[in-house]
Amino acid sequence: MTRTDIFAAAILSASLLTGLCACSTKGEQAEVREEAAQIEAAHLDGREAARAFVNRNYKDSLELQHQLVEAGSRRSKYDTLPQSLAAFDSAFISTVRTVRPEVAAELEHMRPSALKEMKEKQ
Repeated sequence: MTRTDIFAAAILSASLLTGLCACSTKGEQAEVREEAAQIEAAHLDGREAARAFVNRNYKDSLELQHQLVEAGSRRSKYDTLPQSLAAFDSAFISTVRTVRPEVAAELEHMRPSALKEMKEKQ
């Protein structure tokens, strides 16, 4: 082998390795972007679920509980995605606390253990 052949083989090897690494990196980047999009969607969904609480006046705690069950059903799709679940919970409770602290207080009274877990995750 001549010097030129060795040099060409080295360049070819380097370009193949770079191509393989780039593909792996692109795949990883796509996964990170997808996960970030899921977390953002959960955050927005948590805010949307909280809007039901902040835009209504409740006649009794039974009506409030019904609305909480509906929010829980929206939340359940994130049960297998811990970061998305945390994003949903955080957005939900912070929105309710900010806009309607009296409703947040009623929620804490009704479900103290669930809300305590949410506070600890924040």
